[in-house]
Amino acid sequence: MNKKPVLAITPGDPSGIGPEIICKALPEILAYCKPVIYASRHLMKNVGNCKNKNLDLVGVSAPELDWEASPGRLSAVNGAYAAKAIRMAVSDCLSGKYDALVTAPISKKAWELAGISYPGHTEMLRDLAGVSRTMMLFYAPAFSVILHTIHIPLSQVPETVTGERIVNGIEFAQEQYSRLVQQPFEIRVCGLNPHAGEQGRLGMEDFAIVEAVKILREKGMEITGPFPADTLFSHIPRDGSVLVYAMYHDQGLAPIKTLYPEKCVNITLGLPFIRASVSHGTAFDIAGKGRADFQNLLETVRTTVQLLKGRQL
Repeated sequence: MNKKPVLAITPGDPSGIGPEIICKALPEILAYCKPVIYASRHLMKNVGNCKNKNLDLVGVSAPELDWEASPGRLSAVNGAYAAKAIRMAVSDCLSGKYDALVTAPISKKAWELAGISYPGHTEMLRDLAGVSRTMMLFYAPAFSVILHTIHIPLSQVPETVTGERIVNGIEFAQEQYSRLVQQPFEIRVCGLNPHAGEQGRLGMEDFAIVEAVKILREKGMEITGPFPADTLFSHIPRDGSVLVYAMYHDQGLAPIKTLYPEKCVNITLGLPFIRASVSHGTAFDIAGKGRADFQNLLETVRTTVQLLKGRQL
């Protein structure tokens, strides 16, 4: 890819920090790509407090703004606006108009108030793109994490830990991640229970993980586990050669977000285009105060451009 890619960038919840961090990052974003922002200049200037002259240099493809958004205020209309921006951006990426999608954080509660049933971007993007499956990956230069389950209560996770579902999930993850990173890697699998079940003393679910890993190794996959999650992350190499398969949301994301808060990027696997997102939330408590840090958004853009150069669809 010799010319700069064109990235669709959605602002997330209009009353969150999305507009602000986009505005702050624009001078450096322009060095990597041609951004098209799915937010009006009015929103960026008045809610994002954007006085950046670079705002006039970028494309805008915005849903109509028929209300006055206020920083830090949760509302149904904000949720509807954020969802509309995503729908518009996905349509443009599917048509080939733009090369990839970068998203700022939405408010799941605002979506609920707006009558939007999706628990997050990942599930909505699956349906908008018309694909049967997506998975949530958190990518960092040191190592990456993929999640067996995403936005479900912890009480529902054990019923998903069956041999068939683990095998299918890891095979999908291995195929999609291979296309994305274009380099050799191994998979290390977390157990579900403390001490990976300790041979059944602390739960029986981990026996299903043991059998799934055995099946996948017999198929030739470079995979080991299950490992106790409390020690796994401190013993893996930090050279990008390991993909961790975690059983649930916080098991996988607490370590990588703690170690690499600015460097880890949320990527949706299974889409016909690259979608990447910041790894933080709307931060309503500091929205509009000029305190939001844009470094994770900038890393998300950099990572997206890097992956576009080598990805095989």
